[in-house]
Amino acid sequence: MADLDERTKLRIVLALAQFETPVDIAKELQSEGIDTDRRQVGGYDPTRPYYEAGERWREIFNAERKRYMEDVSAVPIANQGFRLNILQRNLEKALSSGNRVLANQTLRQAAEEVGGALTNERNLKVTKPLEEITADERRAMFAEVIRKALESKDPPGTAPAPSGVQ
Repeated sequence: MADLDERTKLRIVLALAQFETPVDIAKELQSEGIDTDRRQVGGYDPTRPYYEAGERWREIFNAERKRYMEDVSAVPIANQGFRLNILQRNLEKALSSGNRVLANQTLRQAAEEVGGALTNERNLKVTKPLEEITADERRAMFAEVIRKALESKDPPGTAPAPSGVQ
């Protein structure tokens, strides 16, 4: 195994903090001519029992992990505009190749993306004022939502709303 310079150690720590595996990091370094293995790389991961890199690298790791976890905007697929652009390109390719099934699936996925069906948010609008709905009516409405969801072959969250709810 090689004696690693400070720059290489920093690359390893930052990559580990971003959840890259020691095996992948070691392969990348080996492709650049640096003689290392997964065990040496893993020694820079403070979440591993055989961590041996010291407090300096632990602090850098923790700071990078925190930044990485909080900054999802740096990941393009986390942005709705990016996802819609990809779907638009997919739609154009599907249409130009005459693949109507794929075009329809892409249109549906785009509609779900824009309509929020791919999120954990679920919005129900009650047409009656809440104080006018009795406990029995609420139970019946809830049971109807569950019944329709169980009968539906659509993905969760796309089941039709019960009567009285839009």
